[in-house]
Amino acid sequence: MKLPLLLLVSLALYADTSLPSLIESAQHNEKITSLEQRSLAAGLNYQATKNSYLPRVDAFANGFVVDRMGGFDAKRSSAAGLKAEMILFDGFKRENTINQSDAFKNAARYDLSAGKKALTLEVIQRYFELQNTLDAIDTHILIHDQLNAQLGRLEKFRSAGLASEDTLMRMRSELSNAQYLLEDLKYQADRQKGDLEIISNQKITELKPSLVIEPALTKTEELDTLKALRYSRDAKQFEAQKTDAGYLPTLKIEDQYSYYDYYNDPIAAMRVNTQNKLTASLTMNLTDFSSASTAKQSLAAQAQAKTSELAYASKEAQNNVLMAVRYMERSRILIDAAQSAFNASQKTFAAVKQKYEARIVDYVTYLDALHSLTDTTNQLSRAKRSLHYAYSAYYYYAGLDPKEFVQ
Repeated sequence: MKLPLLLLVSLALYADTSLPSLIESAQHNEKITSLEQRSLAAGLNYQATKNSYLPRVDAFANGFVVDRMGGFDAKRSSAAGLKAEMILFDGFKRENTINQSDAFKNAARYDLSAGKKALTLEVIQRYFELQNTLDAIDTHILIHDQLNAQLGRLEKFRSAGLASEDTLMRMRSELSNAQYLLEDLKYQADRQKGDLEIISNQKITELKPSLVIEPALTKTEELDTLKALRYSRDAKQFEAQKTDAGYLPTLKIEDQYSYYDYYNDPIAAMRVNTQNKLTASLTMNLTDFSSASTAKQSLAAQAQAKTSELAYASKEAQNNVLMAVRYMERSRILIDAAQSAFNASQKTFAAVKQKYEARIVDYVTYLDALHSLTDTTNQLSRAKRSLHYAYSAYYYYAGLDPKEFVQ
């Protein structure tokens, strides 16, 4: 048993950490399992509801022994048989009950699909956020190394009397601040990594580069959340219609076949050993003091509330698609601006560093150029990943599964 356990631990530690792999693993976490169980339960309930209206057959048996026999009592008697019953008409209660159960089943099915798509989008967002933080850590490590090298250089100049103590102290302050920011980013990365591990159900070692395919703006599909809400509304409507069944007659037919056995029976000649009894019954509610009609009004109001909720959610979904398109446009503009700023700051830093080492400019100019290069580097990486997240957001709000477009 130890070898398989070690193998599983090894696979967990060295699992594929590409974005498609994280999404696939996340589709089996506890949230999705819960939605799957709810969908399964709703499906089983629908099947049970359908089966409950099929003809029912029961077997029965009983036996009696009396201590004091009356004039018509047998000392010992027993009976066994079969009974079948079937509802011929119940005021359409059966149809509405089955339709309500079917609506709940479909609502649970679309809740599951919507949950998987939403989780995919969340994994993509957290994946890119973690990568942005890791990139920021890399750039701050470069800053730290640059400042540390310049501090060593200034200390030599200070020993030779070529740099002031004030300049040296300010450089040390900048280095300490860089260490602070670096440690803060590392903590942020650890927290983001932990959150992503919880969602994806696997350990993360080193993230592999991934991207989202650029979408072609096509006709959108209805969101699964809207479909689930519509079926939930329909279930309330069927439940309201079901209350009318109480005012209509219910017709039931029952057939019972029995076998009897008697011992020491004084009227044995008058009894039969087998008997088949066919019964038809009709029941109808004459008055319930408006209980059913009031319940129907309540259910109708709940259904209307869900209709209003559905109308609002539909408008919100349409706006989200438009904003997703706008988000992509914004991200492209940000990339162009960030690329230009990065190119300029890269050239500026190279020139300033050369002048600073030649003591043409002071350390303040050098630090400004270094921070500018760091900021534009991080902005460019964030803008590029923001565009890929914008692609996935568009797929999600367009009713598609972002998982299908991740590489």
